[in-house]
This record gives sequence, C-alpha cells and structure tokens, in this order.
Amino acid sequence: MTKKGYLLIAILILAAAVGGVFYFNYKPTGQVACTLEAKLCPDGSAVGRQGQNCEFAKCPDIRMAGSIKGKVTVGPICPVERPGVPCPVSPEAYTSREVILYAAKGIAVVKRMHFAPDGTYHFEVPAGEYVLNIPQQQGPGGSKDLPKTLTIKSGETLEINFSIDTGIR
Repeated sequence: MTKKGYLLIAILILAAAVGGVFYFNYKPTGQVACTLEAKLCPDGSAVGRQGQNCEFAKCPDIRMAGSIKGKVTVGPICPVERPGVPCPVSPEAYTSREVILYAAKGIAVVKRMHFAPDGTYHFEVPAGEYVLNIPQQQGPGGSKDLPKTLTIKSGETLEINFSIDTGIR
C-alpha cells in the first residue's frame, strides 16, 4: 500500500473516532417540545407539562373550602305599608336578583347566583378573601350593607344577611 493509502485510512479512522465520541456524548441542551396534555388538579384547575423531562407542573396547594350563606330581605314592596303589616314579597322579587362574590380586590367575579325563592343564598369557596355585592343596575333599590369584604377560613361558614331597599315609599 502506498503512503497516500495509509494516510487516507488514518484520516478515515480518525474521523470515525471523532464522530463516535460526539455521537455517544452529545446531549441536547435546547428547548424541548412537550405535548399539550393537561392534568386535572383536585381543586378543579389544570396544569400542563413543562421542563426538560416534560413533567406535569405541580398542582396548587389545596385550600379547604368554606361557606358563605345568608338571607336577603327586599322591601318595601307596597307604596303604603302599615306598621307591623308588611306587604308579602313574591318569590320573583328574590329570584330576579343576583348576589355576586368577587375576588379580594372586588373586580374579578368568582361566583354569582340568583337568590332562592325565599331570599337565601349559599356559596362554597376555597379559603381566602372575597367581596360580596349585588349588581348596581338590577331592579329598584340598593343595599347600604354592601359591598362587604369577607375573609373565609378553612371549614368556616360565614352568615351574611342584608337588605335591599326598593325605595318605594
């Protein structure tokens, strides 16, 4: 074999050795594309996959639920009421109105519901700070008792009763 042949064989062996080193030692360091699956957490939220190994993100800590309940009174209903003889309040006077529970700053709506026919309401919520209010443009009247900031502790039930003054006199 000639010198050129030995040189060519040496170059090929060297190239194969360098290529083998890179092949067996290469570890990608760029971003990884994870699937768009979601995991449902016990609190009802969902988390996606993240990180180098595409593992699901950690679910938020479960905050135990508490309750906010109460009863609203609506009145007066008649233009002339005698003391001790109020006009009967129809179920529609309650069910046509809503009560709204906002997040701590009073902007984001957490839950809303119409009052029951007897004027009661009940929210189950995680422990935290909330603002209770009624919509401003919902029928005649408003409430001097609202908005009200509430702090719910785990397992606690707050009873918040309030009245809506219809303004009928």
